[in-house]
Amino acid sequence: MARYKDLPNSHVYISYSNGSPQYYLKSEDKPRQYVKRKEIRNIAKYAQRDYEKEMNKRLVLLEKKLTHFLDWYDIEKIKEYDYYSPAKRALIKPLVPSDYLFTEEWYKEHPGMQNSFPEEGMYQTNRGEMVRSKSEKIIADALDKYKVPYQYEPVLELGYNTIYPDFAVLNLRTRKTLYWEHLGIVSDVEYATKNFIKIQNYEKNGYLLGKDLITTMESTDLPIDIKLVEQKIKEFLL
Repeated sequence: MARYKDLPNSHVYISYSNGSPQYYLKSEDKPRQYVKRKEIRNIAKYAQRDYEKEMNKRLVLLEKKLTHFLDWYDIEKIKEYDYYSPAKRALIKPLVPSDYLFTEEWYKEHPGMQNSFPEEGMYQTNRGEMVRSKSEKIIADALDKYKVPYQYEPVLELGYNTIYPDFAVLNLRTRKTLYWEHLGIVSDVEYATKNFIKIQNYEKNGYLLGKDLITTMESTDLPIDIKLVEQKIKEFLL
């Protein structure tokens, strides 16, 4: 509205003669003036100003209604199952599981440490599990820092293949499961090729990169970027 502050307080009026519109411009201190067809463009700014002023009023009203609605609306009220006693909870099936209950069930449905590969983890995460690389520890600790539920090396069936993603992760807000793969030696051509085929296999089976699948990578000369790890957590998981 600021760009109209210097526009004279005149308004456009329209009447019809034999079905054709006739335009007039009227201000408070002057009688209405007929606008010739070739001058109609010159009055469009007045009509636009009045239109936007009316829309602004409607938007302000909608904002007030939304604010009033949000003042009393609390979706968390339907998750108050946790406030009941354990004895009563045993008799009740909640309409919407609380975050705690949902997370507990998610952990059961996505058990970790499923990879039977003989190499044992050498790095202990803040949560206590042993992972195979320092970079995986960095990712796990970042997930733990932001309280993102995760499981290390769960099992996942991709078509006819059984794989063990580095992490299964849960966006608790959307309650969506994603998978996180860290590509640790992309400077090695054989390793990189193998993992690019793995990503392609993910996508062929419906796990799209950047939507259902998160990746990080590093090479001999470029270590994992911790800031980028946290940025991806904020973008996909919070």
